[in-house]
Order: sequence, then structure tokens, then C-alpha cells
Amino acid sequence: MFRKRRIGLRHVVFTAAFLGMIYACIAGESQPAPVTVAQSAAANAAVAAAVPSPNANPLEHSDSLKSAFETTPVAPSYSFAKADDPAVQPAAAPSNGLSKQLASIQTGITNLLEASPDAGSQKKLSVGKGDTLMDILVRNKVPREEAYSAIQALSKVYNPRDLKDGHPITVFFHRDPSIADPKFAGLRIERDMVNSVIVNRAVDGSFKVNQEAKTIHREMKAVRGKIENSLFVDAQAQGLPDSVILELIKLYSFGVDFQRELQPGNTFEVLYEQYITDDGSVVPGRGNIVYARLGLDGRVMPLYRYEDKAGEVEYFDTTGASAKKPLMKTPIDGARISSGFGMRFHPILGYTKMHKGIDFAAPRGTPIYAAGDGVIEKAGKFSSYGNYCRIRHRAGLETAYAHMQGFHAGIRPGSRVKQGQVIGYVGTTGRSTGPHLHYEILIGGKQVNPAGVKLAGGRALGGKDLKAFKQIVASRDAEFAKALHPVASAVAQAN
Repeated sequence: MFRKRRIGLRHVVFTAAFLGMIYACIAGESQPAPVTVAQSAAANAAVAAAVPSPNANPLEHSDSLKSAFETTPVAPSYSFAKADDPAVQPAAAPSNGLSKQLASIQTGITNLLEASPDAGSQKKLSVGKGDTLMDILVRNKVPREEAYSAIQALSKVYNPRDLKDGHPITVFFHRDPSIADPKFAGLRIERDMVNSVIVNRAVDGSFKVNQEAKTIHREMKAVRGKIENSLFVDAQAQGLPDSVILELIKLYSFGVDFQRELQPGNTFEVLYEQYITDDGSVVPGRGNIVYARLGLDGRVMPLYRYEDKAGEVEYFDTTGASAKKPLMKTPIDGARISSGFGMRFHPILGYTKMHKGIDFAAPRGTPIYAAGDGVIEKAGKFSSYGNYCRIRHRAGLETAYAHMQGFHAGIRPGSRVKQGQVIGYVGTTGRSTGPHLHYEILIGGKQVNPAGVKLAGGRALGGKDLKAFKQIVASRDAEFAKALHPVASAVAQAN
């Protein structure tokens, strides 16, 4: 019928504090104001003069009584001692002093409770399959009405339906010593590694929502390596993040045939941004390559990131010529050429037939990119090509992509795409023996060998842009050396 409760530190503290306050009140009211010896003697004399003795004649004392009432009392004299005299006792505190004492006691109790591990607690939870936020809160003993109010506040900045399986949630409780069960205080949902949404209970019992973001710091990272297997594998071995490697491949896919031109012994360099939180966690998906260099047999290809006054970002070589070309030579990441352009023995039909494109073998689901800016002409099933997409880039120039597993969201006839935009994913639909991309370039409606197509380059910087770019080139080279050898750079600066 009654619950057994443990006696903890908070019970002792509250009892001692309560007794202390009672004692302070009694002591403050009962302690008399100190008087001097002269005051005490004068008071006794006045009383003796005013009160007649029992044997005295009342008439004889009438004059003395009258004089006692008519006499103006003499102001008492006070003597003051030095503050550091140990014999002097302090006077009773005034009424506002008692209030200050009580406030001090209350503040001390509050601080003690807040410092106590029993003052609050938290539960780190995870969204399960089919869970709603209401289900999670109610299951963890949050009253349904309070859970509803908290979710309503949260919905102002975050849709609870965005929670996915496995998403972490932290629920906070406040432990009140006067009640047995902890009280729901709020919750936190992390949008990502940097941003969080927090719901807190206000003083009036309502719930308020706030958004928080961790402080992040930008660092420059440098990597230098040699190609022995492939650019992807060897860059990974040097600690380069996958996202940076894919961006590097995309940068050079305009002018490098990764299947034929990269050879063992070739070199690469990369200087890239990395963003780190205060707790040392690396923020994924943030940061750009600011400098890269491929050393191929017989040529060196450095590229520098440059943003013009209009906010357009491109990569340029040391002369200010853009690395961007109208079409990418390789519209897919990390793939190998499994079949080139020309006559070949068809693996399904069983006879020699003209192969009017290039096949890139890659795992199912590998992203496929638009080789250039343009408009989607066709996106759907098409003959033996299976899932097929064709893009018109300019008058007379088109590219086609076949055997796709499926199309990226928004890819439909008439939609515009940008170079490097994902349009679909590798599959094995249509007449296909395995997952791969069949890629074609059409000029005037006829398929041509992609390896032999020569197209004009991109823009070239000039004037003030070229001057500003040259300054960036010099600073990037210095930044790369510093980031590659941070200890040596620090010693050189100290000297």
C-alpha cells in the first residue's frame, strides 16, 4: 500500500535546512537589543521613582508622580567599541537581514540539488521500426498530454515523421525529491552531426523548442601518393575520404581516360578542406578540393578551385584554362571498360556485330552522371537497351545511357540536367549479361567512337579574374606544402 523510499542525501539536506531556518527565526525574534550599564541604571531609577513603596502616604507621592510624568526624559547615551573587539557582541539582525539569510539558505539548497546526480537523468533511445515519437515517449513513462505538448512544440521547426529507423533520441527527466517518479523535462533530436533540435519545459509548464548548432572548424588536409593499382584504391590507402576521391575523379573525367591513360607509377596530390566539430568529429560531406595534381606519363595536370565575382565555381589549370569540357569522357565513378567501340562477338546473339558505344562494368546501383548540360529527350524502356536515357546537349550533339537499373528522381523527358548530375543507376536491364553502363555519343543522329571525339574546351580567365587567380595559385602551393608537412612548417616559422 505504501512504497518504501530510501533516505538519501536530499532528505538530510532538506531536514537540516528546515531546522536551520526555524532556529534562525526564533533566535532573531527572541534576542534582546543590547543596552549599556548606564541605560540599565537609569531605567531602574525611573521605575523606582515612579512606583511608591507600600507604606508610603499616597498624597506625599502625588507630587513625585506628577513630576515623573511631566519630566522630559534624558536621551540615553551610547558607548561604541571597536569592530574588532572580541568582547562586543553583534546586534540583532534587522528584519531584512533575516530575509537575506533565508534567501542564502534557499540558494545553497538549490545549488546542492542541481549539483546532485539525482537532480536529473536522461535516456538515450533509438527509433524502432514503425515507431512514432508519441509511441517512444509514452513507452518511456511520459504522460500522453505532456508528450503531445512537446511534439506540438517540436513540429514548429522539425517534422517528427522525418525520423527514420535507428535515429537517436535523448529524453530528459527532472528528479524532484518530493515525488517518487521523475518528471519529463524535454528531449533532443540530432538532425545531423552538427545541428540539433531541443524541446525544454518552461517555468510555466509549457514546452519551448530551440535549435542548436555545434561550432565547426575548417582545416586544410594534404595527401600525396603514387598510383600502383588504381586512383581510387591508392588514394584510399593514403587516407583520402571516399567523397573526396569521387570528386577528384569527376574533376579529371573531362580530360583523362582512367582506363587507358593511368599507369603504375603515376602520381597524385590533393589539398582539400575538412570541417571538424569541437569534440573532434569530422563532418561528412563538407569541404571542397581546392588544389589537385595528376602526374601522368609525359604530362602534369594541376587544377585550382576558383570562384569568380558572380559566384561561379570552376577548376582551372595554371594558365587559367577551365578543366570543364562540354562532355565528360567517363560519366561514371570507379568503373572499368569492359567493351570498347567497334566490331565484336556478341555474347548473347552469338555472332560478330558492331558495338556502337563503350561498356563500363560497375556494381549494380552505381550512380550514372549526365556527361554534359542538356535536356532529357527520352527516359524509359527502349528496345534491347532496357532502361534508356538520351540527352540533347546542343544542336547535333547527344549522349545515350542504356541497361540502367532505374532513373534518378525528376529525370523525365523535357527536364533539364547539369553536367555531373545523377540521372540513373547501373543495372542489367534489356539485352545484357551483367550490370554495366552502355554509353554512346551521337553526332547528327549517328553513334561515334567516344574516345575519338574532340570538343572545344571551356572558358579561359582573363583580365582581373586571371590576376586574382594567379595569386590563388601561389597561395595554394604554399598551403599544400604547409599541410603536407605541418611539423616542418611550424619549425620554420619559429626560426
